[in-house]
Amino acid sequence: MTDQTNTPRRVRVERNIYRRSTGVLEVGFKDASGIQRWRTVEGGIMAARKLRDELLVRRGRGETVAPHARLRFGEAADAWLAGPVLDLRSTTQAGYRSAVDQHLRIRFGNRRLDSIRADELAAMVRELRRDGKSEATIHAVLGATGRIYKLAARRLGFSGANPATPMLPSERPKVSLAKRLPIFTPEQIEQTLEASYEPFRTLFTLAALTGARISELCGLTWEDIRLADPDDAEITFGFQVDRHGNRRPTKTDGSARTVPIPLELAHILARHQRAARDPHPDAFVFATRTGRPLGQRNVARALRTAQQRATTQNGEPTFPVLHQTDEDGHPVPAPAASVPSMHSFRHTVASRALLGGESVDEGAFFLGHRDATITRVVYIREIADARRRHLRRSRMTAEFSGALRIALGDDA
Repeated sequence: MTDQTNTPRRVRVERNIYRRSTGVLEVGFKDASGIQRWRTVEGGIMAARKLRDELLVRRGRGETVAPHARLRFGEAADAWLAGPVLDLRSTTQAGYRSAVDQHLRIRFGNRRLDSIRADELAAMVRELRRDGKSEATIHAVLGATGRIYKLAARRLGFSGANPATPMLPSERPKVSLAKRLPIFTPEQIEQTLEASYEPFRTLFTLAALTGARISELCGLTWEDIRLADPDDAEITFGFQVDRHGNRRPTKTDGSARTVPIPLELAHILARHQRAARDPHPDAFVFATRTGRPLGQRNVARALRTAQQRATTQNGEPTFPVLHQTDEDGHPVPAPAASVPSMHSFRHTVASRALLGGESVDEGAFFLGHRDATITRVVYIREIADARRRHLRRSRMTAEFSGALRIALGDDA
């Protein structure tokens, strides 16, 4: 009979990582009081290594917190919303608050952080998808969950694991499957500009050529635009205006950039400055009568109005979906993402630049992305799909040209 009394409770796998007799991995560490603690890891050796490395980094930074084993999700979420979230843009704050209040708090608010499991988060993802939530929304909800756990571990004494870490790729939101934002064709841009009026015509033109965010366009002052030498004119995007009309620095350092503009756009902006009520350096380029920056909602409404008025050379509506009516002749709201928006100018600029052969790194700088990874995630799928479609059509034509001529017959 085997003697069980000398069987070790844990067997060392590698530094700070142990395996219990049940096969479960644990990471050993010392808390703020110097007491040895053990943290169970959901997942394999890679998850254990990640947790160990996070703990060692925290210790290297001198981050010590008193253990708080009974910390509840709602407490940690409140601390996160009242802390790091306040440093973000107002729209980002609103998005995170919505994720917490509408989706996370009702599910996990009174639960202890260490009681929530990866399977429960996976079930939440499935439920949100069944409820018709977009993949981007689900991604934001799961992202908020991870950030709450990080704050709890760093500042609130939580010593458990983040249940989002061991989630399988198949259980996570599929951001790549999110509905694509429509982009403008050259004809749609021209017809939209024809149907718009100042100052929006100039603003839309600037958006179409630079791909700047609507918040950045509204935040421009004349000091940001250099027109002294029209052949070498450029614009610096270093500020933005939030939805409350407050001018702030751009979201990240990578968002600040200086963009060269063509001679024709320099002349358009010079004409706009001559007609401005206040052309001084600190005045807003696109301002109300009182000198305040144009509101983002007003800009979006002006774009939709121009799109409703826009017509083709044949007098047909440029965007027919905006003119649909029901059986009683009442207007029918256009489906979501069926008509290009202000942000579509940005997608249009990016897509054409990448299709034209510009590098992803150059596109990232031009768009003000923090790094090229964001550009790849957002735009490369569209570019790759467009190239595949072009190559596939060309291949079909080359391989089946004879069959196509026969099928066309007299119409060939």
